[in-house]
Amino acid sequence: MLRRIRLLAEARDVVRPVLVCTGAVAIVATVMAVTGRHITSIALGGVLVLISAVMVYQVDRAVRQLQGQSDLLRQASSEAESHYLDVLRRVVSFVEARDRYWNGHSRNVARLAERVGRKMGLSRGTCERLALAGQLHDIGMLAVPQSVLLDYSRFGVNEFRSVQKHPEVSYEVLRPLTSVSDILPAIRHHHERMNGTGYPQELRGEDIPLGARILAVADAYDAMTHDRPHREGMTSVQAVAELRRCTPAGYDPTCVDALAEVVHVRELNKTPARSQGNRRPKMLTGVQTP
Repeated sequence: MLRRIRLLAEARDVVRPVLVCTGAVAIVATVMAVTGRHITSIALGGVLVLISAVMVYQVDRAVRQLQGQSDLLRQASSEAESHYLDVLRRVVSFVEARDRYWNGHSRNVARLAERVGRKMGLSRGTCERLALAGQLHDIGMLAVPQSVLLDYSRFGVNEFRSVQKHPEVSYEVLRPLTSVSDILPAIRHHHERMNGTGYPQELRGEDIPLGARILAVADAYDAMTHDRPHREGMTSVQAVAELRRCTPAGYDPTCVDALAEVVHVRELNKTPARSQGNRRPKMLTGVQTP
C-alpha cells in the first residue's frame, strides 16, 4: 500500500494539470447551476465526468509505468550487486591461491560455517547466508601486506594491529551492498571473543552476533588444521581439543560442540559450561587467527 502511495506521489506531474482542469470545470458547472442554466451545467457535468475518467486512466497508466521502471531498477541493482559479489569471491580465491598456506581458507570456512549452522538447527536460508559470510569474511585481509601474513617471526605489535583492522575493512567494503546487510555483523565481529578480549569492539557473550560466533570457530578450526609458516597443521582431534580448552572464555560452547559433531570428533567430552569471567584465554598461536 505504501509503495503504491509513493508511486502515486511520483505521478504528480500527470495528476496536477488534470486536477486543475477538473476543478475549473466543476466551479463553472456549479455557478451555472446556481444561475439556472441547468442544461449547460448538465453538459459541463458530463465533461467533468469524462475528464475524471481520463484522469483516472492517465494516473493508473503512469503508476504502472513507474512501477515497471522501479521493478527494472531493482532487478538491475540486484544483478549488479550479485556480479560485484561474484567478483569479490573470485578476488579472494585468486589471492588465497597464490599462497599455499591460505589457499582455499575462505571456501573451507564457508562450508564449515554452513554445516555448523545446520547442526545447530538454523534455517536453510540462514545457513546459506552463513556460507556467503564465510566466503567474504576475510576480504579485508587484502589490505594487509602479504609479507606481514607470512613472516610470523617478526609479527610484532604494529603488524598485529594492521591485521586487526581487517574485519572493519571487510565491513566497509561490503557495507554499500544492501543484499549482504544481514551478514555484515557476522563478518565484522568474527574475531570477538566471549570474554570481551577480541576485536574490533571487544564485545562479549550474547552481545556477539550468533553468525560471528559460528564464523569464529569455523575460522579458527580451519586455520589450526592447516599448515602455516610457523607451524604444522593439527589433527581434527587436536584442533577441537584446543577450541574446547579456550571455551567458554574464547568461543561459544554450543558452536564448538556443533563443529565437533560436524568434523566427527565425538570421543572428547563436551565443553563444560564454566563461567566466562574476564580472563584472557591461553590460546595456541594457530587459534588466535588473524
